[in-house]
Amino acid sequence: MKKIIIVGLYFFSLAALFTACTKEGNGKIPELSNFPLPLVVKVAGSEQVISAQDPDAFNGRFTVGLYFPNDAPPKKLDVVIIKNNDKTNVKVLKTDVTTFPTELTITGTQLATLFNAPVVLGDKFDIGVDVTTYTGAKFEAFPVTGASYAAGIAAQPGASTFVRYEAVCQYQPDAFQGGFEVITDEWADYTPGEIVQLTQVDATHFSFKFRAADAQPIVVTVNPVTNAVTVPKQVYGSGYPPGWTFGDISAESVASVDNFVAPCSGTFSVILKHTVAAGSFGEFKLVLKKD
Repeated sequence: MKKIIIVGLYFFSLAALFTACTKEGNGKIPELSNFPLPLVVKVAGSEQVISAQDPDAFNGRFTVGLYFPNDAPPKKLDVVIIKNNDKTNVKVLKTDVTTFPTELTITGTQLATLFNAPVVLGDKFDIGVDVTTYTGAKFEAFPVTGASYAAGIAAQPGASTFVRYEAVCQYQPDAFQGGFEVITDEWADYTPGEIVQLTQVDATHFSFKFRAADAQPIVVTVNPVTNAVTVPKQVYGSGYPPGWTFGDISAESVASVDNFVAPCSGTFSVILKHTVAAGSFGEFKLVLKKD
């Protein structure tokens, strides 16, 4: 069974095979040939996305190899790239790759030069390979019409016939420190237009303070992949004198789509629940923007 499955993967297209068997052809099965399925993957630990804030600094690493490394190789692979799914504008990164696997790099400045335009937020770059076999047949990674190679051929377990690099608003810890303008503070410690200082704690945490007595930093946790933020419950002060009788006051985030950092706009947003030992004051939104 394993042999049958593997041989089936090498066939360019079973659909084409059967549609070619007509009465005009006297029912003869056309000649079949092996197809060396390429394997294109990003190098582990290398940059997986392009920072839209600094696209020229991007340096991606990927390898070009074969899904079946011990089978007959292609004559060559040509590494090609398209931008924003435009298959009418295929660019060539490297020709005549004959060693498998081969590691290659792509930089932000290369991308800008190849497509004669700066890389901006939302740009998507797909890298694949055109396959030339020893029989002289050529199979394109990004044909203008039809599927690349053959329909369904890339759906095998662990297969990867191309990689995508997308320009996203990537979290940068150094950007979330210093003065931030208050856009919204429903808790009303600050008024819009005031400046609040953010302090970097480490690569995934920063802090700020409210105006409670004996104010303590409120530490914010950032998920650098999703840009979502959370605030674990923590005491941030001993209350709001004069006449305060509730003791220490705490804040914690509540689940909300409004809990995020937006690196491209320099915005921080969070919904905080303020509580004391006696109970909760409610939930209040805070929005700050880089000054």
